[in-house]
Amino acid sequence: MRVAFYGRVSTEEQADRGNISNQVEFAKRYFDLHGPQENIEGYDLYLDEGISGTLSMEERPEGFRLMAEARAGKVSAVYFYRLDRLARSTQVVLNTYYELERLNIAIKSMTEAFDTGTPVGKFFMTLLASIAALERDTIQERTQMGKERKAREGCWTSGPSPFGYRIGPDKRLLVHQPEAQTVRLIYRLYNEGMSMVPLAQYLNAMGIPTPAVSKGSKKNSAGQWHAGHLSIILRSRLYTGEYRTMRRSQKGREGHIINVEAIIPRAEFERTRTILSENGELARGGRGRQYPLRGVIYCGHCGLAMVGNSGSTRGLFYYRCTGTVNHGRGKVCGNRQIRAEELERAIWDEIIEFFKKPGKFIEMARNRLDQTVKETLPSEDQLEQAERAMSLKKEARSRILSMVSRSLISPLEAEYELKKLAGEIIWLEGRLGDLAAAQEEGAIDGALCSTDLLKLISQSVEKIEPHREIIKLLVARVVVTARESGGKRDVKAVVYYRFRPGE
Repeated sequence: MRVAFYGRVSTEEQADRGNISNQVEFAKRYFDLHGPQENIEGYDLYLDEGISGTLSMEERPEGFRLMAEARAGKVSAVYFYRLDRLARSTQVVLNTYYELERLNIAIKSMTEAFDTGTPVGKFFMTLLASIAALERDTIQERTQMGKERKAREGCWTSGPSPFGYRIGPDKRLLVHQPEAQTVRLIYRLYNEGMSMVPLAQYLNAMGIPTPAVSKGSKKNSAGQWHAGHLSIILRSRLYTGEYRTMRRSQKGREGHIINVEAIIPRAEFERTRTILSENGELARGGRGRQYPLRGVIYCGHCGLAMVGNSGSTRGLFYYRCTGTVNHGRGKVCGNRQIRAEELERAIWDEIIEFFKKPGKFIEMARNRLDQTVKETLPSEDQLEQAERAMSLKKEARSRILSMVSRSLISPLEAEYELKKLAGEIIWLEGRLGDLAAAQEEGAIDGALCSTDLLKLISQSVEKIEPHREIIKLLVARVVVTARESGGKRDVKAVVYYRFRPGE
């Protein structure tokens, strides 16, 4: 008869240490020794690496294949090194046993003596499964207690170091400058308007190592930047110098704040969050009602952003604090939601009054715009880096063509690299064009245009309905608080303009 051997380790680290190879070697020796006695004609290997023993067999790649072939009648028995390699959950062990028993397929441990064909054997198997589950829970509890103790001491406890940092000798995070420079570049380019996919293409064209490559990963897919990499980096508050542990704890464990050296200023991170929120709504196609204050409205109780929310009553719309929703760590804010139409009208009325008497606002806008133009001009370093990358790509293309002409490599071997280089060269040419155009635009004095625009707005603002782009141009933040007092609701909104008279 042909049997199956199932092996499993729960972490990639155990796989790298060869733990699963040890199971396979033991199985080979076992089958060589006992195969003729147990009428075993051959065996197939089913090996799950980095898979938790609490998952059902159907949730494991090789476990799923094993069960499918068992149902197809291709397996007569299932062997494993030890019962805890089959599963570390009593329920998973029993479910697997009952399913295989229904198919008349025996299960057997190579190191533990129990016969599931007898009541005593079934009891012993259940006992071993319970011991395995207890051992797992005990290890988890001790590990968690150790993590909590280390977190209180300010040590990093969440696995490999995040991109931009390395774990120091004292187990604390230290800034790794080569990666930190990449993090700063990603934030700067994204805040300047480059979306994630073009930004990933730019990093690939510049030959900047991905997080996995920078840390020496052996995975073949580790060498290319993707939008997913950038999304993680752009959303991580760790780069502002603060990390909260156990944010998603399901057991109500108390989190700890780990302070590290910041890579990104907090103001820049908040600006990035706003852009991410805006781009997310644009990507969703602007479905439903438009909320003119999105991206600039914040809660006066906890400081978190407020977002649009449709009420249970048809036709009613609100702004609510994002801290009022439980995302796994409980609600962090008790601020009441605010009727959207009333708040938007109140803010718009204030903007109208603001522009009726602009005072020194026009001159101030001119000065601020001059400063902004200087700050947003692309640096010479960016141009030099892009030109240097372009030169290197062209040199690499020339070397490949030279090797083909000298018959050192075949045209077929060169085709893939040449196609890849051609795409990167085209992308870099476009980036150089964008940078050159930005410099030309920056050289033009835009203050006059801005002044005329502000004059036009101040003259016709009463005729314009509340519009997101105008609000975004004029308003930096709207801070809203809502309180109940004596059965009445008191709503207070404070508008912070981008340019304030008297500054």
